[in-house]
Amino acid sequence: MWWVSIVAVGVLLIALAAALYFFYRHMTALQGKGTGVLMRTLPAEGSHGWRHGILVYEENCVRYYQLLKFVSRQSFDLNREDIRISSRRSPNSSESSLMEENTRIVSVTGCTPEVELALSPSAHAALLSWLESRPSKRLYHQGL
Repeated sequence: MWWVSIVAVGVLLIALAAALYFFYRHMTALQGKGTGVLMRTLPAEGSHGWRHGILVYEENCVRYYQLLKFVSRQSFDLNREDIRISSRRSPNSSESSLMEENTRIVSVTGCTPEVELALSPSAHAALLSWLESRPSKRLYHQGL
């Protein structure tokens, strides 16, 4: 019966190797495809609720992929025509240990649920450029 424990250990090692492989593939699949960001849903208090992720820009939406998940589907979509940046701020004292000093936090409204994004200066500029480059709704109504 000693062989049963050897087989059980072998199966566990194979399962662990497979889990590590899929985790590695998930992490490297998103690398280089987007912008690193911290996101949390509102309402939130203090420094709770921040999740590391990646924003991937598409024509009409930005897709948020939460890191450290085994499933590589997007976690959240922000539709370009619906969202607005309602406020900007710097990290408060409880958040400063989680973020770099020059991080900018923006509150995004027009989506469900509303969210806050903590962005580096370059990621903040990218988000603003993406939002400001959207076509005017008047062009669609006029048929242009």
